[in-house]
Amino acid sequence: MANNSPTDYKKLFLQEKERRKQAEERNRQTTFAELLHLCHSLLSRPLRFETPSRSTTGTIPLPIGKYCPTRLALWTDCSSRQQKIYSSVCNYLQPTEEAPARLFTPLIALEDCARRFGLRPISSEQGLENYERIAVEDHVRDIIAELCKIDAARDEFGLGDGIWFDNHTKFINPKGGSEANANQPSSIRNPRPDQFCINRVNGNTNTLLTTVEYKPPHKLSVEALRVGLREMDLWKCMFRANKTPTDPTEKLKYDAERLVCSAIVQEYHVMIQEGLEYSYVTNGVARILLRVPYDDPSTVYYFFCDPNSEQSLQEPKTSIARVLCLCLMAFHSPVRGQEWRNTVQSRLHLWTTSFDHALSQTPKEVLQQISPQSDSTDPEYVSPESSSDYQPSSPLQESPTAGRRVRTRSQASCAPSDVRHRTQSPDSSGSDSNQATGRKRGFSQIRSSPSAQRAARQIEAAKDKGGHSKRHDAQFCTQRCLLGLQTGGILDDSCPNMKLHRRGQDVMKHSITAEDLVGLLKAQLDENIDRCTPLGNCGAYGAPFKLICDKYGYVVVGKGTTSGLWKEVSREAQVYQVLRKAQASAVPVFLGTIDLKKIYFLHGAGEIRHMLVMGWGGESTATMELTPGLLKNINKSNKEIEALGIFHEDLRPDNILWNEELRRALIIDFHRSTLKCRPAPKRSRAKTRFWRTESGDVKR
Repeated sequence: MANNSPTDYKKLFLQEKERRKQAEERNRQTTFAELLHLCHSLLSRPLRFETPSRSTTGTIPLPIGKYCPTRLALWTDCSSRQQKIYSSVCNYLQPTEEAPARLFTPLIALEDCARRFGLRPISSEQGLENYERIAVEDHVRDIIAELCKIDAARDEFGLGDGIWFDNHTKFINPKGGSEANANQPSSIRNPRPDQFCINRVNGNTNTLLTTVEYKPPHKLSVEALRVGLREMDLWKCMFRANKTPTDPTEKLKYDAERLVCSAIVQEYHVMIQEGLEYSYVTNGVARILLRVPYDDPSTVYYFFCDPNSEQSLQEPKTSIARVLCLCLMAFHSPVRGQEWRNTVQSRLHLWTTSFDHALSQTPKEVLQQISPQSDSTDPEYVSPESSSDYQPSSPLQESPTAGRRVRTRSQASCAPSDVRHRTQSPDSSGSDSNQATGRKRGFSQIRSSPSAQRAARQIEAAKDKGGHSKRHDAQFCTQRCLLGLQTGGILDDSCPNMKLHRRGQDVMKHSITAEDLVGLLKAQLDENIDRCTPLGNCGAYGAPFKLICDKYGYVVVGKGTTSGLWKEVSREAQVYQVLRKAQASAVPVFLGTIDLKKIYFLHGAGEIRHMLVMGWGGESTATMELTPGLLKNINKSNKEIEALGIFHEDLRPDNILWNEELRRALIIDFHRSTLKCRPAPKRSRAKTRFWRTESGDVKR
């Protein structure tokens, strides 16, 4: 029998209206508060990850020396500082007196992300990196981009033009080998195994803001963090004992602490090298926010964040809010100078470790107890911060023998066989026994000792001298000026620094030699390594620096490189000697080499230990139109160097500069060059053999 009931058109109309409304709401942009809560409920809480047995492992690199803090301490004011920043952000993006602006990713896009993340659990570093980029970092970037549009916010936080997340840090050592020789114990083979950079954008310039360490949940679980993260005298607890505990409960704590400390030390090492105050370690679920104070760098402060266990999200407790606030804190913390880094590094302990190696040494039964199966959203677990009576699981003890827990950990600590101390490199000046003692004991434990007081004074001195040279914006000397310096000739009237070269005297010739200049530059850098300024992007084999002679005003370029590449790069010095007649004509004027006493750790390059000193060649032709006139000029310069027996073998725009002063194309970067026999003048047979063996195989 047919259904003769009348159609309820009003009901259908209302249903369709409701569907349209929901569709509009799902497609419209979200407010700041909506974005945080939706990302938390859709992307953070449902996050899934593989168990250790089904996750990727890969090859485990050999342990290497990493700078190790003396103390691990709770960052007690982190929450209040972040709350203050969060409130300020809310005032800009969600003011109470008006309707909040809809500026961010719509619900429908977030739901699609949640659907895709739900298809496959995280099982590798790459999977965690993808998740963090889409679920956290892209949103932090978008929020800061909106703050940049508000003048008051831009001024308050010192935002510049925003931030940029980057995981393609490029080191100038293409072989991945050790950057230094065995006599330089601070060297590392691979300083950033799972490392990610957050950069501040200012126009066309990116500068490092902070870094992130990724540890997937199958390697570093939330349960491991809950068990192993506590205040401790890290160096004592990890290394001042000769056996591991046998009690199952204590063994679990010991292994969890060792895993957690290894992850923190890995990131602390990067923070010291890069001169950073803030950083964090994350497994995608929880985060450990880290801080290294300027005047107490042997202590690393931590703050544990587990958003999925929070009872209230009205404060900055979601993953996005935590990372956002930490980035905004980092905007007010300039990168520390190289003098500070060298002073600190010389006094820190070294822990020969790697996180993956520590993980491989952890028994399977222990990993099962702290596996991701107990992670994610645990309704029974309450975040420590949510409890008003929260106290650290083990308060820091001043005495290593005070209290039962401390005695147990001391007895359970690992043997010190995997520990070594940093010593001065062979080209460093000697140090007295007090300084050596200071290096052994670290800053925080020896505040009253003479060596500690000396260390504090050195840090303050580094703070005073930490900036670049006062004349870092000075113009470069002309090629003709430096050619006159090299040959003992006259000064160049067109050199912008001629008056400084004369030093108030009415002289026509240079007062010093090229060798004198290189010696003066080395002495300056040995006294204060911050007396040089990185210049532009680094290449495959070196990074350019601006060098300024304070006494005579010469401004030149130093091509800095690592010890691992110095054997190849230093051959360029030999090539420039062969090309002496072509200098200031087809190639820049070459002045000499410098072996640095201290390390200049350059972001994106590594440990700079050596420099080639030469004149500024000009602008790269890589960004220029290769006009017929320019190509003719390049060919002219190439023929000139080939006439002297040098064949470049890597002639491309990146290795060719246009010098406006000379109106010539200058060729650089001769690390691949070869020497061919040239008709005249004839070399002795001994020298010919030397060049064939030393320069004929310079190719990478």
